[in-house]
Amino acid sequence: MGRLTAVSFKPYRGYQLELRDGPDGSSVTIHPPGGRGSPHRLTPEQPVTLNEQVMQAKAMIDAVMGPKPPPTMRPRPRREAW
Repeated sequence: MGRLTAVSFKPYRGYQLELRDGPDGSSVTIHPPGGRGSPHRLTPEQPVTLNEQVMQAKAMIDAVMGPKPPPTMRPRPRREAW
C-alpha cells in the first residue's frame, strides 16, 4: 500500500493554516498574510493530535492579533403586517 499524505488549508483571521496528516505524523504550518513574514511550522515537543496543534496555532495567532472582537448583532428587518 502506498504512502498517502493529506494536505489541507484552513483560513483563520487572515492567516492560512496548512494542515498535513500522513504516516510520518501530523504538522501545522502558519502562513501569514502577504508581506508579513515567513511561514512558521509548529514543532510539538511530544506527540499530540492534529486538533491540538490547530488549537495551538490559533492561540499563537490570537496572541499576535489580540482577542477576537465580539460578534456584531445586526438588527433584524421588521416585517410589515399584511
